[in-house]
Amino acid sequence: MYLFNDVFQTNIQDAVVHDLDVANMIYVDHMKHTEDMVSYTAGFSRIIYPLANRHHGVLRQNLVNIYDEKFYGELDILTVVDKNGIVVARARNSSSYGDSQADNDLIRHAMNGTTISSTVIITHEELLKENRSLADQAYMEFTPTPKAKPRPENHSTSGMAILVASPIYDMNGHFIGVLYGADLINRDYYIVDEIKNALYKDEIYGGRDVGTATIFQEDFRISTNVPTDTGERAITTRVSREVSEAVLEKGEYWKDRAFVVNSWYVTAYKPIKNINGDTIGILYVGILEQPYIDAGYRILIIYILFLFTGFVLSIFVSQYYAGAITSPINKLIKGTESIARGQFEKIEVGTNDETAKLANAFNEMAIDLQKTMGELVLKRNEIETIFKSISDVASALDKDNRIIFANSLANKIFGDDINGKFCYQVFEGKDKRCEDCPGIESLKSGEVVRVIHSRMDNNGKEYFFEITGSPLKDENDNVTGTLEIRRDVTEQKTLENQLRESYENLENAYKELQQMDKIKSELVANISHELRTPLTSVRGYTELMLDGTLGDITDMQKKSLAVVLRNIDRLTRLITNVLDLSKFESIEHEISSLQLERLIDDVITDFEKTAKDKNITIAKDIEANLTLEGDEDRLVQVLYNLLENAVKFTDEGGKISVKAYREDAYHLHIEVSDTGIGIAEDELDMVFKRFYQIDSSSTRKFGGTGLGLAICKKIIEWHNGTIWARSIQGKGSVFHILLPVKQPDSSSQIYK
Repeated sequence: MYLFNDVFQTNIQDAVVHDLDVANMIYVDHMKHTEDMVSYTAGFSRIIYPLANRHHGVLRQNLVNIYDEKFYGELDILTVVDKNGIVVARARNSSSYGDSQADNDLIRHAMNGTTISSTVIITHEELLKENRSLADQAYMEFTPTPKAKPRPENHSTSGMAILVASPIYDMNGHFIGVLYGADLINRDYYIVDEIKNALYKDEIYGGRDVGTATIFQEDFRISTNVPTDTGERAITTRVSREVSEAVLEKGEYWKDRAFVVNSWYVTAYKPIKNINGDTIGILYVGILEQPYIDAGYRILIIYILFLFTGFVLSIFVSQYYAGAITSPINKLIKGTESIARGQFEKIEVGTNDETAKLANAFNEMAIDLQKTMGELVLKRNEIETIFKSISDVASALDKDNRIIFANSLANKIFGDDINGKFCYQVFEGKDKRCEDCPGIESLKSGEVVRVIHSRMDNNGKEYFFEITGSPLKDENDNVTGTLEIRRDVTEQKTLENQLRESYENLENAYKELQQMDKIKSELVANISHELRTPLTSVRGYTELMLDGTLGDITDMQKKSLAVVLRNIDRLTRLITNVLDLSKFESIEHEISSLQLERLIDDVITDFEKTAKDKNITIAKDIEANLTLEGDEDRLVQVLYNLLENAVKFTDEGGKISVKAYREDAYHLHIEVSDTGIGIAEDELDMVFKRFYQIDSSSTRKFGGTGLGLAICKKIIEWHNGTIWARSIQGKGSVFHILLPVKQPDSSSQIYK
C-alpha cells in the first residue's frame, strides 16, 4: 500500500504540474486574444479621425458605440488617451476625461510605438474613473481561512486585470494617442472555467468537481471554481501561509498536496507577474485527492481479503490468488510509470474488479493527457510554420549565438548547413561577435533590441539591414536564446538620404524666402511712410478749402471735396493696416501672462460711447480667473477690431455680446456676437482674406479696407490659435477665437 501511495502521489503530482502549464497557456492565449482585439480596434477610422482633428465629443460617442457593438461582455475597459497620455474618452464613463495616464507603464510602452499586454493591479480610484460597477466588482471582504497568513486589513478595493495598450496612428503614420483595454478578472470566471473544462471536463466525485482552477490577487481568490461547503465559489478565501511565502514572497513554483478551503487536493501553484516582473498574483490548478485515496483503500481491502483466503486455503491456492491480486497491481504500477515517462499505453489488468475501474480511470486520464499533448504539439508546429513563412531572414540562436533553427529564406540565401554555426560568421562574414549585436543585448536585457547594420558588396555598393533581436524564454521566464530577424532596408535608407538632401535644399530656399520677405516688409514700410506725408498735406488743404479758409466754394465743390476727404481717410486707413501687417511680420513680440477679463473690459470701455450713441447694448459673460500667455497689444488689437466691426454693422437698438470660457484644460474660447446685418454663408471663409470686402454697397455705407480681419487672423495664428465665424444673413454674426493657455518657447519665432 505504501508503494502504491508513493507511485500514485508522484504521478498525480506530475500530472498536476503539467496541467498547470496548460492552464498558463490558456491564460496567455486569453491575454493574446485581448491584445488582438485592442490592437485591431486602434486602427478604426471612427477613433483616428476625431482624435486627430480634436473632435473629442464625437470621439467619446464613437467609443461608446464601438464598445456596445463589439466588446460588451468581452472587455470591461476601453479608453483613449492623446499623445501626451491625457484621457480623451472612456467607453464606459463618457463624462470622465482629462486625467493623465502617462505614468502607466504599459501606456508609456505604447506611446513609444509598441502594442503591449500584461496582468496589472488597478486601484480603486482608477476603477471609479472607468465605471463605478468595476469598483464594486473588484471590492472583496476576505473570508477567514484556516492556515492563511495573517494580514492587517480585512478587505481589498483594488482589482486585477489583463490590460492591453496599443498606439494609435493617423492616416500619415504619425503617433496621435493610445487605445487601452482591460478585462477585470475579479468575479469573472471565464478563464478558470475554461481551464477546468479543457483539463477535467465534467469529472465529478461525491458531488464535487475532481479538477479545479483558481486565480489569486495577492493571496486571496478573485476567480475560482473551488466550492465552499454551501456549493458556492470560494472567492475572497485565502491561500495558506506556506504557499503564500513560497510563491508570492520568493516567486517560486509550489507543488504538493494541500488543504484547499475544505478538502485535500494535489495542487500546483505558479506566480503571476506584471510587466516589471513583480509577483502580483497566483495561478493554481488542483485535483481532488479523495477519489484516488478511496480507490487505494478499496484495493487494500481486496488485497487483504485475498491474503486472508490464501492463508485459509492451501499454499497452492494462496499462491494462485496472491498472483491474481499482485499482477493487476503491478500492471497498474507499470502503466502509471509509463504515463509518467510520456508513454501513453493502455493498461490492461485482465480483471473486472475495483482495480479494473482504477485502471480504466488511468486510461481515460492517459487519453486526455495524450490529447492535450497533441494540441501542444499542434501549436508548436503552427509556430514553426509561421516562423518558416516569415518573409525576412529569421533565425533562432542559443546563448552562444549559434544558429539552432533558421527559416527557408535564410537557408536559401546562406545555405542549408548553417545550423550550429555562429550567426556573425554566417550573416556578417566575421570571425568574432559584432560589438552592437542585438542578440547579445537582447540576452542581457530580456527586451527587444533593434540595430541597423551595413555591408559593402564586391562592387562597392552599400547595403543596409535592420536586425531585430527578441528574447526566447522558458516556462520560468529565463532567457534561453534570441530570435533574430534581418530585413533589407537599403531602399528605405536611400530614400531617407534623398529626403535629407531635399530637406536641406528646402531649408536653404526657406532662408532665401525669409530674406526676401524682410526686404518686402522694409519696402512696404518705406512706401507707406512716404505716402503718408503727401496725404497729410492733401488732407490739410482739402479741409482748408471745405471750411472756406481759401475762399468761397460752391455746394457742388463742397460735395466733391467731401468725397475727396473720405477717400483720403480710406487711403490713410489702408496704409496704416498695410504697415501694421508689415510690422507684425518683422518685429519681436513680447509674451506675458494676461488677465483676459481685464483686456476685454478695457476694449469694451473704449466703445461704450459709440454704442450708446446708436442705442446698442454691450453685454459680457466672462468666466472667472481666465489667464493666458500672449502679446497684450496684439490681442487688444484683435478684440478692438471685432468690437469695432460689431458696432459698425449693428443697427440702432441692437445687442452685442462678449463671452469667454475654458474650452478644456489647455484652451480658452472667446465669442463676439452681434445682431447686425450678418454675412452670407458662402462668404464666411473669405472675410479673413486680405482686401476682401463683403460687397460694394457695404463698403460705401460702412467704409473699411478689408485688412482688419486678415490682421486678426494673422495675430491669432501667431498665438497658435484659431479664428472663425458663424453667421445668418440679416440676423447677426458670431466670431469665435480659440487660444492656448500656454505658448511654446519657440512661438515668438514663428512669423519673425
